[in-house]
Amino acid sequence: MNDVSGFDLNLLRVFVVLMQEGSVTGAAARLSLGQPAVSQSLARLRTVLGDPLLVRDGRRMQPTDRALRLMAEIGPPLSALEGALRASHDFSPAHAGNTFSVGLPDDLQIALLPVVARRLAGEAPGIRLKVRSISHVTAGGLLETGEVSTVAGVLGSLPGSARIRKLTTCSHRVLRGDSDPAPLDLDTYCSRPHALVTAAGDFRGSIDRALEKLHRVRRVAYSLPQFGTLPSILRDSALLATVPQHVALALATFPGLRSEPLPFLSPTFDVSMAWREAVERDPAEIWLRAMLVDALGSSRDPRVAHPVAS
Repeated sequence: MNDVSGFDLNLLRVFVVLMQEGSVTGAAARLSLGQPAVSQSLARLRTVLGDPLLVRDGRRMQPTDRALRLMAEIGPPLSALEGALRASHDFSPAHAGNTFSVGLPDDLQIALLPVVARRLAGEAPGIRLKVRSISHVTAGGLLETGEVSTVAGVLGSLPGSARIRKLTTCSHRVLRGDSDPAPLDLDTYCSRPHALVTAAGDFRGSIDRALEKLHRVRRVAYSLPQFGTLPSILRDSALLATVPQHVALALATFPGLRSEPLPFLSPTFDVSMAWREAVERDPAEIWLRAMLVDALGSSRDPRVAHPVAS
């Protein structure tokens, strides 16, 4: 190793972001720097440490063994330092100009964002909110790279340092747009065509598995990637959609749509929230998380969803 006296500690921050992004372009965007500045920082690090650190491999840069060891050593203390600095700042929503980045799946975007928008307009008009679409597969990666500070939804694998809180257990409701006022019985439910919203792009979900236990089947006529399509295809049709209760209640506000309970016991799933360790004690991020929890409570039916204490 070369002499490190007078070493610029800002280079370590650039190094961490480069490791997370795997590209100079991505790191520059995260750091609000020009690409030449990031490239120069990487060149200085290579000179000081006597190692290439990141090597081009196709469209991404792959870390050397030395870079992986360095990341394991400096990543946790830098995250702790960032968290300590964040915790030292006061936060007043009414006067704040923060930009928050959160990850939400399609269903929570539909249910929460109208509530969040009204809350921000009334309490924190200077705040900006950047929402990234996530799935249970992608949430952990966006959290690990710092592209979002908080994610919520049905969460899969997460970074080991992430903090997580279970928010609620959700069930499903039927969304319909026909003119028949009679509630659905099981026979009618199974005989009608259905639309299934699924990221997997298939024609089978948890509802079909629940029906199998009753020795019943339904016909899924449409497999859709997003819930936002449902109002236009359900209205004035025999088509049914079985969706999370917060989605059903949000979309039932559209003209011609209504929701009702399933004619059998609904399967349930957990909605959780996770956030980066670095923002654990940040007053602004604490406020953001509390607002999202409140928005979820406002968007659900208290008769069928049960909040879980933290």
